[in-house]
Amino acid sequence: MNSSKQAVQFRPFTRTEHAFQKLRVCKRCGQFTALWEEKCTACGRDTLVPVEQYAKLRAKRYFHKDLAVGIALLVASIFFAHSSQQMLLCGIVGAFLLLPLVLLQHRIVLYEQRRQLIRLFRGRIGQIQEGLGVNHKNAVALRQLSERVCYEMLREIAVLIHNDRIRLQQVALLQSFVLRKDMELTLDPLLIKSFEPLMVRYIGEVARLNRELIKDRTFRYVVFYERRILEMAGGEDILVRVASAAVRKKRYVVTHAAFISRYVRKLPKERIQRLYHIIQENPLEPFGDLADEVKIMYLMEQYKS
Repeated sequence: MNSSKQAVQFRPFTRTEHAFQKLRVCKRCGQFTALWEEKCTACGRDTLVPVEQYAKLRAKRYFHKDLAVGIALLVASIFFAHSSQQMLLCGIVGAFLLLPLVLLQHRIVLYEQRRQLIRLFRGRIGQIQEGLGVNHKNAVALRQLSERVCYEMLREIAVLIHNDRIRLQQVALLQSFVLRKDMELTLDPLLIKSFEPLMVRYIGEVARLNRELIKDRTFRYVVFYERRILEMAGGEDILVRVASAAVRKKRYVVTHAAFISRYVRKLPKERIQRLYHIIQENPLEPFGDLADEVKIMYLMEQYKS
């Protein structure tokens, strides 16, 4: 274990159904944030609310405005009535007209909230980008003080900003920590397009700690840059770990049979046994040379035992 790495405990990461639910907005100055600060960093007020709550407030104001206009017209009709009978009639008619408006507002409240949310995003996209930019600058500035908090901030921002710069910053920070099986690690959202040794080493760590996170995108990345990975110190060991992770599903074995066959002789015994059973149970699948390699290795192990 590298003694220079830090042992850390990450703050729990809250997953949301939609990415925009990470956003909060200041009711006073309108600045957006994807982070957890209690007070707005722009105006210093404790007026940050989730964007959905903000849209709900705007929908209420919109409804209240319509209702206020209706009430004002009702009051005006009563005020300008020429007799008590006209006043009573205007009051009754006005009340009957306001009732459908209130009922309609109640029925379309969810629609109006969604409409206000869409208007918010369309009309203030520049402010949202500016707020996320401030979040990113604050996160990077905090790196010297606390790499852990910097990573946690970038992890939140990355839900809304998808670019290789932020992904690589997260991967670089993760390489400075002692990673454990009990950590809430991720891989697919961090994959970048270009070859990067930091990325490859992180893939190797994930393959060692939690092979369930190794999926199609990672296999494609590793196969595409296989030659360059082999040139790295410890690169072959990383490829063996990834090949071992592929053995957990028949689909991965079929899709990446050629890749697995290049490292099959270095796989653990239990992985060879699993491969053998997958191949034997699916004789019609195109395993290619992998089938013969695995059969030979399996029989050799049986002979030894």
